[in-house]
Amino acid sequence: MNIDKLINILKKGELAIIPTDTTYGIICDATNDDAVRKVFLTKKRAFNKPLIILASDIEMVIKYTKKISSLEEEIIKEFWPGPLTILLLKNSLVSDLVTASSPFVGIRIPRDLHLQNIIKRLDCPIVATSANLSGEEVVTDVSNIDQELAKNVSYICYGNKISAIPSTLIKVNENKIEFLREGIIAPNIKEEFKNNI
Repeated sequence: MNIDKLINILKKGELAIIPTDTTYGIICDATNDDAVRKVFLTKKRAFNKPLIILASDIEMVIKYTKKISSLEEEIIKEFWPGPLTILLLKNSLVSDLVTASSPFVGIRIPRDLHLQNIIKRLDCPIVATSANLSGEEVVTDVSNIDQELAKNVSYICYGNKISAIPSTLIKVNENKIEFLREGIIAPNIKEEFKNNI
């Protein structure tokens, strides 16, 4: 992966496809509305379906969200970085386009160090969504990327086949954990925080 080239592409508001820790993903600068709009159009995704964003570290998460509750803090300490997406109250730095006008943004810190480094060097979160047309199977092998979709992407990193592991998606509401998508680590969370389920 040519990190310098990738960073330049993202800074110009263009799209890239890279292997993430869960699937092959289309990524872009989450703070660039034009780039985010391209993601929706490229995937033929409805604009009322929110996207998730990836942050490099907890400092970046704090910068782009409002107050994090004590339970959310405990969960974050236990399971980040990793395949856990949490819906947190966003602040004005996160566009309504990303969240489909929801006050919440799905955010996670990936375990993959290359991905963390890319986000850190870009100095802002990235949108990351599976590199498939909306409604189609997620892409675990780069050779299966739709050719029409690939035409709208400026950079594709050809890596190994990935085992598709959906992240667990949760929301904390009044000190209770709500599972919006079970994903891979839901059993661990349920065991660790059984009093908050």
